[in-house]
Amino acid sequence: MAHAQNALKEFGPLLKLDEIDIDDYAAVVLPGGHGPVVDLFQDADLGRLLAKADKDGKPIGAVCHGPAALLSARDEDGGWLFAGRRMTAFTDEEERMFGTAEGAPWLLASRLRELGGVHVEGAAYQQHNIIDGNLFTGQNPASSARLAEDMIAALR
Repeated sequence: MAHAQNALKEFGPLLKLDEIDIDDYAAVVLPGGHGPVVDLFQDADLGRLLAKADKDGKPIGAVCHGPAALLSARDEDGGWLFAGRRMTAFTDEEERMFGTAEGAPWLLASRLRELGGVHVEGAAYQQHNIIDGNLFTGQNPASSARLAEDMIAALR
């Protein structure tokens, strides 16, 4: 709790997604953790921000479980905006190895494939990154630094 309080003190209050103007930002980064799997995957406000960022060609990065949040983005016809795109995310194998597969509401890599994502897996718990246009994804925590480096290079 102290860490969260310190972060709020240093960076200010949390922003509400429905109040954010994506034009104020150069890129979007979706960190991992189970938050995206529990709620962000269906957040319409996040979906709106991602759709506008993608339309504008802004870099969109997601690592580990972060790609679950990409599921919130819909195209004009209601289809998943990132269907057909190459990406990576925490794999079903990694979820089983970590011991969280049985309690998960769904497995991320399987869901991405079911909805039309081209999920490309690397070795479990090893750095593995995929870039598809303005979409930058990393498979697991070991992929975080490379994701940041790739996105920074794209912004230059």
